Amino acid sequence: MTQNASTIDCSIGSCGCSCGGPAPAGPYKVQWQGAQKDVLGGDIRGHVDLEPLAGLDSLYGLGPLEEAGGEVTILDSKPYVARVQDDGTLEIQNSFLNRACFLVYSQVPRWQRVSLPEDIIDEKTLERELPALVAEYGIDPDAPFPFLLKGQPDRVVFHVLNKSDSETHSPELHEKAKVKYVVEDTGIEVIGFYSPNHRGIFTPGHSSIHLHLKSEDETLSGHVDALTFPQGLALYLPVA
Repeated sequence: MTQNASTIDCSIGSCGCSCGGPAPAGPYKVQWQGAQKDVLGGDIRGHVDLEPLAGLDSLYGLGPLEEAGGEVTILDSKPYVARVQDDGTLEIQNSFLNRACFLVYSQVPRWQRVSLPEDIIDEKTLERELPALVAEYGIDPDAPFPFLLKGQPDRVVFHVLNKSDSETHSPELHEKAKVKYVVEDTGIEVIGFYSPNHRGIFTPGHSSIHLHLKSEDETLSGHVDALTFPQGLALYLPVA
């Protein structure tokens, strides 16, 4: 399988935040604080203060907003904090003055564009094929790594948490708190994190990938549940 790659250069700063585990060696590292399993276990406090991350170059990250009241997405050092309004529309706030229940993040100094194989058609086939694909570009598929998707998917289903009850949080209430949206033929950018060893930590318990999106016009943002890839959707991998 022959792939084509182009490289994007970015600057990178140094992160002084605490790390939730060992990071792979290289020009980027994945860090995390908090855990999804704790959220599902009832702890929806804002354990991660986003403000210390402000000003870091080439920063990418994602996680749920404190109290399960929204979603946090960070793309190229710009935060997109999504909250559901009373009328069901989304409010997107571009501020680090927020807290997350848990957060996975990385500073990526350089990205390379990679052609997606034709058999990658949705998030499930992406998860299945990603380990072999990234290995071709010198990335260890057994260690956590970030990736980007850019383009116009045929269809995207995403959600934003909007917990409105006062009950102790649980997996059932977590599902109930999800306000779902469907968009079609809309340009988006997706930040994803892959790890086969961190299910229930910074990826869902049933998956090795965690995806968040923002629309090109920056009016939409949230946690990706499903998306269908058209031909031409671009995958970006960190330069190892």
